[in-house]
Amino acid sequence: MAPSWLAAYVIGWLQANLQKVGLLWRESNSDLEGFQEGKEAQALRGYEKNLLLMGSFFLFLSWLGFFFNLLVLISVHSWAVSRKERFLFSSALTEQDLLVEQVQEILKEFPT
Repeated sequence: MAPSWLAAYVIGWLQANLQKVGLLWRESNSDLEGFQEGKEAQALRGYEKNLLLMGSFFLFLSWLGFFFNLLVLISVHSWAVSRKERFLFSSALTEQDLLVEQVQEILKEFPT
């Protein structure tokens, strides 16, 4: 495959030679078109309008995807926390210093 700078060089020569006979290579259509003065500016305005519309649409989808991904991460995390972890972190073991007997009593209720 040719490097991009070489492709640009070749297309530049192609366009210059085709313009001499009143033609233009349109990359988006992969076809020859008649050359008209000002047609490139009109095509550029259409491209910019399309770019603005699609950019706005994809920006919206990007944020929508971000929030959906955040929702999935939060829900998966809540499902992924084991019963053992919930039990330990909600018990008195995390609240204060306990006696050995109290720790053993709490661990008797530990889920298996």
